[in-house]
Amino acid sequence: MRSRITAIAFGLAIGLGGCASRQPPAPPPLTLVTRAAPKAEPTPAPLTGAKLLAEQAPEVRQALEEHDKTGNWPSYTRPGYVLYPYGQVTEPVINCAPLRTTDIQLEPGETITDVALGDAERWMVTPASSGDPRNPTPHLAVKPKAPGIATNLTIYTTRHIYHLNLRSRPGHEMQEVEFYYPNDLLAAMTKADQQAKQESEQAKADDPAVAPLASLDPGVLNFSYKVAGPNVPWKPVRAFDDGSHVYIQMPAGMKSSEAPALLIAAGDGNEMVNYRVRGDYYVVDRLFEQAVLVSGVGRAQDRVRIAYTGAAR
Repeated sequence: MRSRITAIAFGLAIGLGGCASRQPPAPPPLTLVTRAAPKAEPTPAPLTGAKLLAEQAPEVRQALEEHDKTGNWPSYTRPGYVLYPYGQVTEPVINCAPLRTTDIQLEPGETITDVALGDAERWMVTPASSGDPRNPTPHLAVKPKAPGIATNLTIYTTRHIYHLNLRSRPGHEMQEVEFYYPNDLLAAMTKADQQAKQESEQAKADDPAVAPLASLDPGVLNFSYKVAGPNVPWKPVRAFDDGSHVYIQMPAGMKSSEAPALLIAAGDGNEMVNYRVRGDYYVVDRLFEQAVLVSGVGRAQDRVRIAYTGAAR
């Protein structure tokens, strides 16, 4: 009889041990120290209108100063060279010498699509380019065949249309003709300042007054949250709050491609909420009663719910 009782007890012990082995593993211990992020490269300062202007040629910077004072966009000339403000001079004049080329340089990045020459019998126009082949600067080489002749030239590009007057004047020829682009420059400066402002505001938004996880006092944390849903790889380990932010601890092995979206219950539906990722945590910028983590679409969608179960607040 004693041996029979011993056998039954031994069998029960084995059965209970098997049940215990099938219990879900305990969640990992709470750790408030996030994994150290790799050292990021210094973020370059955003391009501003002032920085963009500083990259321009001295004549362009001077032209903007004069425009601010007088409202005019000047042209700049020196022997054999002229710099015109595009769109501010009616049919600029280009002096050439017989049987010698005058180089007309256009804006880098634009492409010449067509050229219309008034006197194709006595004038020659040859397209060319210079600089980086991925972003070439277009040119036209203009050459008169005789002195004392004149015609007009229209250049069509992917960005502009140039209306020019050509004159054959030996001794007064221009070897190089260039343009600067006041309207384009002002628009680019405005856009750069707007972009810099947006980046500055975004940087402030990405660095809110959230206590670093390592500095939180576990004694003041509220763990009255329940996580329910399928055992998907991204199911949170736990959730808790510090009185103003909710911290949702995600599995350490969760891949970025698996990261779910977070929605907060509001009225009769759900709404997106601001949160940021700190190590293994989603840090929510407000307290909530009900939230849901969603991944996938349609029938393949998985949802895990997080509910506050503590006292009213």
